[in-house]
Amino acid sequence: MKTDKKQLTDKANILFSLILFIFVVTGCTGPRGYDGLDGRDGADGINYTRSAIYDVNTAEWYGDLNGYDAFIDVPEITEDIYYNGAVLVYRLIETDPKSFNMLPYSYVDNTLTVSMDFDAYVGSIDLIYKEVLNGVNNTPAPENTLSFKVVIIEGLPLAKLKNMVDVSDYSAVAKMFNLDKKLNTVN
Repeated sequence: MKTDKKQLTDKANILFSLILFIFVVTGCTGPRGYDGLDGRDGADGINYTRSAIYDVNTAEWYGDLNGYDAFIDVPEITEDIYYNGAVLVYRLIETDPKSFNMLPYSYVDNTLTVSMDFDAYVGSIDLIYKEVLNGVNNTPAPENTLSFKVVIIEGLPLAKLKNMVDVSDYSAVAKMFNLDKKLNTVN
């Protein structure tokens, strides 16, 4: 009986694959959709994101074996960004291969745990660095300049957007964000 079920299942899979193939081949015809926005150089629309790289020198860290902190002034973090937008922080690793590590970040190697985090405030960021070895705080003072990339993303509360435009009308929203100029339809 198992053989009959397997054969039936195999035939059903083949039939399903054939039907899916037919839908894919015939479903790809029709009018061309809207072109996407380029947006790479910021010239194609409104730029809602900014970023900057901050270097934190060894003298800017304060703390002890329990951990170290460093404050960065970031005047672009306004109250509007704080409440409606987003702030992302990345640690830049300049050794080969170069990389960005998004905070919070943890690295675990046997009994050593290294962590970095941040707290964002209006106008500043507090960077937090900590090492724990064998369950005991054992954070050395940073010996080199550390670099961080701060990304600030503007936001628009949905309640405010709803007062500005009918969000159920795609054309109205596209026009508000100047997307209507970038859309072209194919007849």
